Amino acid sequence: MKTKSRRGSGLVECVVGAMVLVPIALCLVDLTAIIMANSVNDTCVKNMARAAANQEAADAFPAAQNSLSSFKPSSIITSIKIDVFDYQAGQSVKVSTRMIVHLPVPFPGYSDLTYVAEDVEPIVVK
Repeated sequence: MKTKSRRGSGLVECVVGAMVLVPIALCLVDLTAIIMANSVNDTCVKNMARAAANQEAADAFPAAQNSLSSFKPSSIITSIKIDVFDYQAGQSVKVSTRMIVHLPVPFPGYSDLTYVAEDVEPIVVK
């Protein structure tokens, strides 16, 4: 009786396992980048709204732009811009940002994502 050779079966198992695990790992890299970029966008819009709410009407927009200048583009976050700025005197400041995120491991048709964040802060200057 002839016994079967098990030579090469370990290599086949590793290749099949890698075909499953590598795409999962790459999806996790993209998911991490998406979560971090969303957090940066949220923090940025909150800081801009707070900076504008602490100023008079004439100085509110420049304060928001100054706050935005502290967030620098990176290889993942390609741009972040003020989308909406609404200063309602004596009431509140509404700021909205638009951020473009380039995925580290792009899927076909999904290499860039656009995020919009909005924050409303009460005006604290009398």
